[in-house]
Amino acid sequence: MALDDLFWLHKEIEKHGVARKDRFGAEMIGLYDLWPAFAVVAMLWPLDGMPLFQRVGFESNSARIRAIDGMRGYLALAVALHHAVIYHEFLTTGAWKYPPSAFYGLLGQAGVSFFSVISAYLFWGKLLSAKSSVDFPTLLLKRAFRIGPLYILAVGLAMGLEIVEARIDYSTFATYERALFNLLVGVFGYVPLSSSRVCALACVTWTLPYEWMFYFSLPIAAIFSRHPVARLGLPVVLLVFSTIGSASRGSATYIYLGLFAGGMLCATLEANALLLRVHRHALSAIALAILIYLFATYDIAYAPGPMLLCTSVFFLIVSGADFFGLLTATRSVRLGEISYGIYLLQGLAFLMPFSIVSVRNFALANAAQYWLVILMTMALLVVMALIAHLVVERPGVSLGNVLATKLRLSAKRETAENETSGNAAQSWMMPNFKTQSADRS
Repeated sequence: MALDDLFWLHKEIEKHGVARKDRFGAEMIGLYDLWPAFAVVAMLWPLDGMPLFQRVGFESNSARIRAIDGMRGYLALAVALHHAVIYHEFLTTGAWKYPPSAFYGLLGQAGVSFFSVISAYLFWGKLLSAKSSVDFPTLLLKRAFRIGPLYILAVGLAMGLEIVEARIDYSTFATYERALFNLLVGVFGYVPLSSSRVCALACVTWTLPYEWMFYFSLPIAAIFSRHPVARLGLPVVLLVFSTIGSASRGSATYIYLGLFAGGMLCATLEANALLLRVHRHALSAIALAILIYLFATYDIAYAPGPMLLCTSVFFLIVSGADFFGLLTATRSVRLGEISYGIYLLQGLAFLMPFSIVSVRNFALANAAQYWLVILMTMALLVVMALIAHLVVERPGVSLGNVLATKLRLSAKRETAENETSGNAAQSWMMPNFKTQSADRS
């Protein structure tokens, strides 16, 4: 083989992250090897046992399946690992694009897909279990205080970085318009103030507008939740419609609709006591087999097949699958409680070490050193998410609950006053009515 051919092969191996050997014959880590991702997650396990993690959680948690809480932490880490691989390409070429690895590409997309299913399951479940009409203004207010505080902090830091870099055009109205929309608790997502800049938040905020669209649709969905046939028919119709639409038109919007419909269907089946009555280990084995099939068969998750497979896995989890106790472990549940911070702050966590020239050069020297830096970055991300949970998220949720309670009391007081005034007017008219009746008799 010619020297030029050897050089070309070396560059291709380095580019695609194939495992290569050093001069002593020892095998080195490939950038796109699968096992480093699992190793990173496993090494974060001791971190979840810190005493400070005992304080995570919200005081007013609604009844939920413990496995779902444990699942969310690993989903957030999956999205972060997906972006960790993308970040390598970004550091070397300046391009933020989908990774050439099917595994790491699916890792992020499947994580987002499951998050969508979980959101629909939880909130459609609220409608199904409600004994009376749902107070939607209060629900939206509480969601704004659940999502908003940390979102505004992260977006504020991202825009602050742009201001420091002095790449913003202050002469155009569009700059101020973007800044305003960026601060609206995720309803419009985040758009960098400078069009030439890649999002400092790892471009994760694009999912939040879809979340808000689902929340805003709940008052309409509530109409169907009261009828025993419609509550099952609506998710099924939406799931079939999205499957056909995504298969024929290839639009990702149909996929997100289908994922929400899948979560709604799981909640309906649970409400109607139609879950699988199988041992949790058997359910876990089936769920694991489906996930392996998903990653072995597909290159992207935003397609009809993966959408239905993700819904099936989640249905098994609702039925009792806990992946042999992993999802219900206390450390997993604690990690799930800070999953929003892990998801939202990952871009800032990547930015901190890789902005140091010496660290960046060390990481880019080879794949093994890059994964070592990623391990430290993921540990930093978990600590950041933990602090953000205690300092920002929990106080925000508490404030939202206080305001919601005051609004409910105010609404009840106003209703009571209206009823009292109405009764007073009626009692004032009744004697006259009785007198007239007596006179007629």
